[in-house]
Amino acid sequence: MEHATETAPAAPQRAEPRRLWRSRAERRADAARARIDEQRARQQAERERLETETEHARLRAQLDEQAGAVAAKRRVQRRTLRQRVSLAVVLAAANVGVNGAAVLGQILALMYGLDWEWWQAVPLAVVVESVAINVGYLAHDKMIKGFSAYGLRLLSYAIGVGVGIFNYSHNAHLPETKDFAGVFGAASVLSPVLWQIYSQWRHWETMREQGLLEQRPLRFPLLRWVIPSLRAETWAAFKHGVAEDIRSPQVALAEIRALSATDAALRGLGDVRAGLIRAQGDVLTVTQLVIADMEAARDAVNTSATIEAPAIGIREVTPAITGPVTAEVASANDAVNTPATIECTPELPAADPAPVTAAVTSDAGDDDQDSDRDRPDEQDNRDAEKWIRGCIRKGRTPTYGEVAERYKFSRGWARSRVQAARAEMTAKGYRFLPANVVQSPAEPVTANGSRSEHADDVEMTAIGPVGGA
Repeated sequence: MEHATETAPAAPQRAEPRRLWRSRAERRADAARARIDEQRARQQAERERLETETEHARLRAQLDEQAGAVAAKRRVQRRTLRQRVSLAVVLAAANVGVNGAAVLGQILALMYGLDWEWWQAVPLAVVVESVAINVGYLAHDKMIKGFSAYGLRLLSYAIGVGVGIFNYSHNAHLPETKDFAGVFGAASVLSPVLWQIYSQWRHWETMREQGLLEQRPLRFPLLRWVIPSLRAETWAAFKHGVAEDIRSPQVALAEIRALSATDAALRGLGDVRAGLIRAQGDVLTVTQLVIADMEAARDAVNTSATIEAPAIGIREVTPAITGPVTAEVASANDAVNTPATIECTPELPAADPAPVTAAVTSDAGDDDQDSDRDRPDEQDNRDAEKWIRGCIRKGRTPTYGEVAERYKFSRGWARSRVQAARAEMTAKGYRFLPANVVQSPAEPVTANGSRSEHADDVEMTAIGPVGGA
């Protein structure tokens, strides 16, 4: 039988008795701890002091900012008040004075013309002169609120003119006021006009605050408009500034000059491209002429001697001469800094001509000698030239070999027929280009037979007789 073992509780630890004496190392350690605690207390106090000063500085800056904002707001309010007071003074000197003169004219007309007392004439005169002002105020209120007020404004003008005529006519025949009748009538007419001027000014102010009133366009000095050499540039900059909403004349002039430099660079690129295309066309033309001369020399030789001529490797020479040309164009100004390249890749002939190295004998089967059949007659010549002209109208000159193979005669006879047909078609305006390509009088093409995007700018050079391999 197993008995469970119980763990005896641990004996309580005895507290060490307080020592009555301490060693020198312990005393030094206690002094060091005291110094560290004191230093920590000083650092904590300094940190709290710095934090307090920082918070005070932040609060002081915030209060100063608020005080500055309040002061700025007060300055704006005082400036606005001064402007309004100045405007009120101006209006008081003009509008109130004009209205007072008009009312005085009505009072004097009633007193001297109808023998009214002043206390009877004043109310009626004020009512008569205030009608036009009342209508003008209604027009002003509608205009400020964004509504059209042309009808009310015209009505106030009409009432003012009527009251002015009334005021003038009643004072003109009175001996006491006839000298001032014109002044009284003009004052009655000017009263609604001056109020409408003030109303229009307030309307402009409201539209400017709402961002609905456009600012004035850019202005150039008068000398730029007077000097002939600067007039065109100034006018272009003015139109550009108005179109792009530019207010600075210097910015508008800088952009116009940048655009002009860009256009000049593009025109230069076009000229360079056209020159490169013309140069490549000339190189291809010279190469084709050399090939044609070699072909003619080979056909003209009628001996058994071996003719050795250097082979013309068009596929090796022509790319080296007329390879893609890439030119980087310098930027015209800081705004135009994109490198532009011009790539012109010529179209090479269909096949390389074989070098003339074979021995040519007098009894060659496909040379100037006749074939096994009878010699060609005039009908054969006409048929061959007719077929060649048809091929030329379709845009291609047949080779000597094709003509000889078709009609079973010699290559020399074929060359004569091709030359005769080409001479006839040249007189009709056809142009013969490299690679046996033919250009009709109404369709400019490039050297490889496709229509050129620079056909109007590039002039190809006509070449001499071309024979196919």
